[in-house]
Amino acid sequence: MRAAAAASKAAGKEKSRRKGGGGGAGGGGGEQLLTDQVLSLRARLHLALALGLAKSDGGPKKWQSTDAGIQSHVLKAASAFLGCLTNEMLRLPPIKESISDILIALEGILQSKNVSVLIQATDVSLKLVSSVGNLARQYPVLEIVTCLASQLSANQITIAVSSASTLNCILNTLATARSSIHAEIWEALEKTDAVTSVIGALQNYSPDVHPLNYLMEMMSLLRIILWIWPSSRYHVWSNCNLMGKLAQYCVASEMDVAVRVLKLYAALALCGNGAMVLLNNEDLMAKVGALLGKSNPSIARIEALKFYQILLRSSKGCDLLMAAHYQHIIEGTINAMSRDDERLLTIEGCRTALLVLRYAGDHHRLFWSHAIDDVLYKILTGGCTSSHKANQILCHDKLFNMVSENFMDIHSYVWDILGNLAVHCKNEYLSVRKGQDSALQALIHCICSLAADAMQKSNTMKLSKDVHEPALRAVLMMLLSPSGYILSEASSKLLHVLPLGDDCLNILFTSLESNTTRSITASFDNVKIMSNLMSLAGMVMLQPSNNSLNMRRAVAVLSTIIKECVHNNIHITRPKVVSHLQFCFEGEWEGENIALIYGLMVLFNLLKSINFVCIHCKRNLDVGIVCNDCRDHYSEGLIRVLQNASCQNLSPGPKLYISRILSLFGLCGFPSKLGGKMRRALDDNELADLELLLSNGESLKAHTAIISVRCPKLLPSAKSLGSDGKITDEWGRSFYHVRMSDRVDSCGLKKILEYTYTNSVMVDDDNIKPVRTLAKYCHLKSLQEMLQKEQPRWNSDCPRYDLTAALEPVKCSFSDIILEAQSNEEMKCYHGSCQLSTSHVHCHKIVLSMSCDYLRALFQSGMHESFSEVINVPLGWQALNKLIHWFYSGELPKIDPDCRWRNLNSEEQLSQLRPYAELSSLSEFWFLEGVKEESLSVVTSCLSSTSTAASVEFVVFAAQLGQWEMVEAAVGSVAHLYPKLRDSGQLEQLDDDVLNMLRTEYVSPRGGTVIYSRSSGGLPPWCGAGSHDALAAVRWPSLPGLESHQTAQVIRRGAGRRGEGRDVNVTKQSNAPMRPPETMQREQPQSRARANGRKWPPPRRWRSGIREEQGVPSAKAWQEKRKRTQQQRCALPAAIAASRLQL
Repeated sequence: MRAAAAASKAAGKEKSRRKGGGGGAGGGGGEQLLTDQVLSLRARLHLALALGLAKSDGGPKKWQSTDAGIQSHVLKAASAFLGCLTNEMLRLPPIKESISDILIALEGILQSKNVSVLIQATDVSLKLVSSVGNLARQYPVLEIVTCLASQLSANQITIAVSSASTLNCILNTLATARSSIHAEIWEALEKTDAVTSVIGALQNYSPDVHPLNYLMEMMSLLRIILWIWPSSRYHVWSNCNLMGKLAQYCVASEMDVAVRVLKLYAALALCGNGAMVLLNNEDLMAKVGALLGKSNPSIARIEALKFYQILLRSSKGCDLLMAAHYQHIIEGTINAMSRDDERLLTIEGCRTALLVLRYAGDHHRLFWSHAIDDVLYKILTGGCTSSHKANQILCHDKLFNMVSENFMDIHSYVWDILGNLAVHCKNEYLSVRKGQDSALQALIHCICSLAADAMQKSNTMKLSKDVHEPALRAVLMMLLSPSGYILSEASSKLLHVLPLGDDCLNILFTSLESNTTRSITASFDNVKIMSNLMSLAGMVMLQPSNNSLNMRRAVAVLSTIIKECVHNNIHITRPKVVSHLQFCFEGEWEGENIALIYGLMVLFNLLKSINFVCIHCKRNLDVGIVCNDCRDHYSEGLIRVLQNASCQNLSPGPKLYISRILSLFGLCGFPSKLGGKMRRALDDNELADLELLLSNGESLKAHTAIISVRCPKLLPSAKSLGSDGKITDEWGRSFYHVRMSDRVDSCGLKKILEYTYTNSVMVDDDNIKPVRTLAKYCHLKSLQEMLQKEQPRWNSDCPRYDLTAALEPVKCSFSDIILEAQSNEEMKCYHGSCQLSTSHVHCHKIVLSMSCDYLRALFQSGMHESFSEVINVPLGWQALNKLIHWFYSGELPKIDPDCRWRNLNSEEQLSQLRPYAELSSLSEFWFLEGVKEESLSVVTSCLSSTSTAASVEFVVFAAQLGQWEMVEAAVGSVAHLYPKLRDSGQLEQLDDDVLNMLRTEYVSPRGGTVIYSRSSGGLPPWCGAGSHDALAAVRWPSLPGLESHQTAQVIRRGAGRRGEGRDVNVTKQSNAPMRPPETMQREQPQSRARANGRKWPPPRRWRSGIREEQGVPSAKAWQEKRKRTQQQRCALPAAIAASRLQL
């Protein structure tokens, strides 16, 4: 009775305060929403909270009662209060205050051991989170995450289900929150092993013991965790037992369970390793494909399509799915697109079709056989035609008017699908689809009319991006179609409706020039540039330019655009231009910056249309587009821009177009580092083992190891290969002889060999025809296409220079040297009659000597080792494998620091890092250019996700090999853990130099602004009196408002290690001079050195920060020392070669 009377009295006070207008900032009209019932329940709630909620020592409020009766009373009052709130009330300050107090109470009550109290507490938590909904970010809900996560493994199913449901609501609400909030939540989930608890619940689920909602809530919780935190996915896809259980749930009789499993699979497939595990499960893929059938509910079909969309993001995933399950996927996709009454299902079907059709393959034939053009036509006209006219083809003008006046978002999918169908369509696919009144013809005419409308408007007004960009792109893809029917229909329609001619092109180039010649402060009109480029590309492909076009100005404008795109001043991505691509897209052939690919497309087609006239001086030519006198002009301008662009990390599409443009100037191929090294092999006759005999008596030397991979047509016949087919010359060298035809041109063959060895060649006007003929004979398709000025095939790959195929154990591998590793492991060799059981690789002297000066000098020295068939390499087997890969491909294998790497144990991580330290050490002795830098790059990319124990062990190993750059990188990754490592004894194995480096790295700031705030706590061992290292001399500024016994917490923000700050407690020891409170900087090293009576700068020391005082050798010092050592070692091969020449 007393409590009720007190509550009534408190409610009366609240009413009188509200009537008196004392609502403060949150009062006024807002608090009028609080009814008498809400006020009464709120007053009762606060009286109940007062029994256990209190402040301790002036700090924040905390729940302090452990009495089950009080806890139950508070939970009942909270439940009643939450039940009467509306959405409008939740925004009022009094209600926010009450909900915050409830959350504080729940944080304490959820730690109770009383089962009945816990059941109540989890129910109230779920009710609270469900009530606040999207407003959860305004409340301290993170306080109860740890408590709820610890209850996921509770024996009471009711508690576990309520906890999982509450966490589901919280995580779904905070899915798009700041990364700092995600980090706090993940820390709480890791601390309580929440992922392990959920996985255990799913594995141990039994329909006879557990209710169905237990399974559903656990799967939903795991799904949202996998979606937000990538590191959690490893624990799912690596658990075979769990994956088997989920596969069983996928075909459960309850469709809701199957839908939850599909959502879980979709989140898991975001991990590349998880996607491969799913793709390799043939039975699972067949089960998911069965869910696409018409008899299944729409929600199941939608989730199955979304799951496939994630798997189809990569070409590898598409290949695996189309190889085994294309029938179910394509039929299910087309059935989904055909549902006029299910808009969501139709959209997901269009998205899946768009992802499947990006790649070429026989699955395109199945789309055409299922009348995909009829489906697309019905999507366009479904909402605008009556049922009795649905099967009739509208006249083209009526269809165009209907589509242009009634634009819908789904139309953009139709144009993109049509474009992908066209660009990969073969003539045989359309045997039954083309006709006078076919849907395909209607679609082509409609899209061409839309594109023509966009091309004409691009001169004077901005495009409607969502409408015209997909239409223009689809038309460009039709003009690149290998299908003669699609190309002819699109061309004839565009020629009919477009006002073509050089005048129109000049107008578009003028518009482009006005957008690209801007002041420093102005910005590019990216959309205008994109629309002009797409319009120009279509017009130039339709009709070659005449002489009235100002070609020099056009090339200059396009060159400027390409340069600005490479520098990212002009950067346009498709998802930002059109709204229908806001879903999973990855690895587009065109590249991220679509302005670059369209600019290159215009430039190539513009230059390609020039015939026998120099684009600079207008002189008549026999072949080509620029005379020799004017080539230097473009070498300094356009060619330099294109060559710089080709060195960038571009997608295949831009790279292919750049190679096509450069080929018009005679520069054919794809330059690479390995190809540049192999250029020297063209003049190496000592290791040559192939002789090409020409009809004029001339002979060309070559190497079978390179020719067998790059141009097998130049090898002798299969019967001649082998030891019997070789002919020994007067010097004792053996050769294969290949007699060439009388029609083979000597200069042309030299150019073919140059392209074979280097992947690039300069073809002059006089050599184009013979080189093109030989390229066709030798099946050098990329060179042939460049010389024939062919358009790059859409979605085709860029040729790579790679000789690793020469290492394969074939009948004739042409191997002439064996590299043996320092390893006790036994291996079985499949190279011919090789009897070696140790770890070794069969290699080729010509490949090794072109990349390694040491081996080249060794092979030429005439010493015993130069005639040996086996060379012992001071490397382990893993390091030797990586070295061979570098020799034959030009790059070291990388370590992908993904979830698999993060979950390896320390020994496994260390075993993968050690080979790179070995390679880095060997590169100094063998003069392997670039290996040291690449090894350091690989190690540095992995250290942030490497375990502490592995990093410390790697520091020891790298220091033993003298690889101080790697030591410094590894030290930097663990320096912030120095106190913990020191106390645990893990640093005892480090020598003094490395230990000093670690201490220095720990205390050295990494730049950025230093701010401070009051706090209390102990001192780290390196601060204050008696500090054992150099920072004892550092004086920190006087902090305003702090007494001598108080401390200040210094939080470093900026370029910190791993993006983290470090909390430092500093005691004020003396009256240091006042400095600006915003920043705290150390004294300059010169001042510290002079204060200690030492000279500055110290001789031959590391001159950055305080490292010179520690005596730690710097990276620069070690580089200088290594350079001197290399110069000394260079004398040995030179001396050997000189003595050989004298003999």
